[in-house]
Amino acid sequence: MLTDADRGKAARSKGSRPSPQARKSAKSTGAGSKGRQWRRLWIPDQIGGWAMALMPGLAGLLIGGPTWRNLLLMVAWAFCYCFEFTGSRWMVSHRAARFAPPALGYALLTAVTGLILLVGTPGLLRWAPLYLVLGVLNFAAAWMRTERSWWNDTVAVIAACTLCLIAVSLGSRFQKPGPGLESANSGFFGCQPNPAVDCFASGFLPSAALPSVGVISAAVFAVTQFGSVIFVKTMIRERGKTWCYLLSLAWNLALCLIGVAMVRTAGWWPLLTALVLLVRAALLPAIARQRRIPILYVGLVECATSLLVFILVIAQAGVMTTALTGLLGA
Repeated sequence: MLTDADRGKAARSKGSRPSPQARKSAKSTGAGSKGRQWRRLWIPDQIGGWAMALMPGLAGLLIGGPTWRNLLLMVAWAFCYCFEFTGSRWMVSHRAARFAPPALGYALLTAVTGLILLVGTPGLLRWAPLYLVLGVLNFAAAWMRTERSWWNDTVAVIAACTLCLIAVSLGSRFQKPGPGLESANSGFFGCQPNPAVDCFASGFLPSAALPSVGVISAAVFAVTQFGSVIFVKTMIRERGKTWCYLLSLAWNLALCLIGVAMVRTAGWWPLLTALVLLVRAALLPAIARQRRIPILYVGLVECATSLLVFILVIAQAGVMTTALTGLLGA
């Protein structure tokens, strides 16, 4: 017969065994934890960063007209952004082992898509020196753990906005040979249908690789994105600092003045967009002085304003190009 002590031990032993439902729940919890860990390691989690990285290139694709070249360019750029994000984190950690697989995986994907693109469009090598310098600066900032510095944010803006120009130049609107180039390098498929851009038939940096609508569109993205950089600084790292707040106001006010100058030739939309950016730059940092606004909300605001600029650029790229070139006397 069992004594009371034996019965207690048996009860405790029975109670210590998890039920099948508990074991199943533990397994699902573990799987969910692994899934979240995988996402944290492999998927960039900055909503505003995705918008600022991809929207200029997507706008260039739509303005220039979709082709397999600029479509593949965007795929390669998306992989490149993921490589930059994961690679920077690997560098910040000074090569911690757990950050290596995502960085190496995205490096491989970027290299494969990039090489395919270069085989069909060797003229893209004209942009290699610029992006090589930008890449070195970016990873140097990560290694020095200054990846949130002003100069590294400027590097990111230049990289993303230049892609708008490149995507426009590869678009279907510009896929026709220039004067005297109809038969240039016709033996290599990568040089057609635009030898001036897709190869080097007109020199290293011909005018065909710098279409005015692409230059202006990239410039619009650049000035608005740098304004976003200043705004985000006022909300997070420079929160409460008057000089940064005034710089943000001055930058966005300058955009409004440019919009005013463009009203006669480009209509009201550029000015209205600039006013929205100015109101954001004026009100939200003032609110943040009283109570902290979560970073997620700041990212969502930047997504919304990036989308607004994106719509403006693709809807009025030609009109703004005419207006701005007229203002500049070009």
